[in-house]
Amino acid sequence: MQKLFDFLNKYLLPPLNKVANTKVVRSIMNASLAAVPFTIVASIFLILNNLPQIFPFAAHFFQHTILKFSAFYMLGNTMALGSLALYYSLSVGYYYIEEYRRAGEQQLNSFTGALLSMFAFLLTIPSISWSHGSAQAVSKTIAPNNYLVSGVSFVNGWLQRFGGVGIFISIITGIIAVQLYRLCVNKNITIKMPAGVPEGVSRSFASLIPAILVSFVMIGLDIVLGLMHTDLHNLLSAPFGFVKNMTGSWLGMMVILLLIHLLWVVGVHGTAIVKNSFVNPILLVALSENANGAHNIFAGDFINMWVFIGGAGGTLGLVLLMVFAARSDQLKTLGKTAILPAIFNINEPVIFGAPIVYNPYLIVPFIVNPMVLASVAYFAIKFHLISYVTSAIAWILPVGMGAWLGTSGNLGAVIVAFLNLFLSVIIYYPFFKLYDNNLYKQEQLHGE
Repeated sequence: MQKLFDFLNKYLLPPLNKVANTKVVRSIMNASLAAVPFTIVASIFLILNNLPQIFPFAAHFFQHTILKFSAFYMLGNTMALGSLALYYSLSVGYYYIEEYRRAGEQQLNSFTGALLSMFAFLLTIPSISWSHGSAQAVSKTIAPNNYLVSGVSFVNGWLQRFGGVGIFISIITGIIAVQLYRLCVNKNITIKMPAGVPEGVSRSFASLIPAILVSFVMIGLDIVLGLMHTDLHNLLSAPFGFVKNMTGSWLGMMVILLLIHLLWVVGVHGTAIVKNSFVNPILLVALSENANGAHNIFAGDFINMWVFIGGAGGTLGLVLLMVFAARSDQLKTLGKTAILPAIFNINEPVIFGAPIVYNPYLIVPFIVNPMVLASVAYFAIKFHLISYVTSAIAWILPVGMGAWLGTSGNLGAVIVAFLNLFLSVIIYYPFFKLYDNNLYKQEQLHGE
């Protein structure tokens, strides 16, 4: 077991830590966290719209009351979930500049970075190509409720590329805009106003040349791609689609969960490094597609609904064993202390208090349990036993409640959540028993 710890510390931890601590990755992680409230707001209105499915016995009542206002309140869903790429664009630009400011580049302005990032993203929205000797922005009907107007795609009355499909591009353009802004500022290619000019005026002129440079670079890129009869979104849709499909596969999900929990067992926040930094943007894209009728299994809060029951490792089952089956005073006391946080999926007291970190008794179930739970939920969705994830949820929701809301009231999803809790108790039990007996013997020896 010590050889495993040594291997992880030597070969896995350093490169992952290095990547996770880069300015780009930290800014993307912060942007993902900034987008969470909007996904939850969108889901509230989506749940309202699905009340007849959630409570079939009251369907007639809902259809003749609250659903009459659907066109109004679904604006909350459209402008939140349907505009995720915009929020990402602003957030990436802001937090990326913040990382450079913390590194000493105090002359940069975070708000300017956010605006330039959004400007760069907006310049990629229309699809313009070269046709009949000139640039053409096409207008046509693609499908019912899907129109191309002057090169801009509208789905259900809103700009398609503002939604989840545009998140990856907003990150790329945000990075480009920030680097162009830094180039101008660090090379003193800005307009400097004399002393005494109000700060707001001075800042607006200081961002003029960076804005011009961003526009020329992005328009130049549009021209090059337009001559090739494509654009940035279409160009990158294939590689991003490949990554999303790989991530959304059962094998891809197993690899992600394995990496998360291998980091946890050596004391590193695997959820923050792997899930929050790299996986969440892909899950948000899949969620927004599901909200529009797609069928992505690994989407939205899949992990929080069926895997992280009690937190990373699905440790609520372990905590229940501590409360009801522990003989050792250490685990009894820890169980009583950790049960309330565990119900709301907070398990640092268990990970560092049991401990699970560097503990040869508990690391095996800690790694295996989430992979089993994820497999159960994955194949339950794949074989149409439960519904797809269509709504974002707060990660602190207790077991079953998140599954109910995240699937717009699917009872089977709740059953699978509690089945997974039962399975986690079974998976942890033999390892818990060995560890608890060992602690109990030590306590007896010290007590004599």
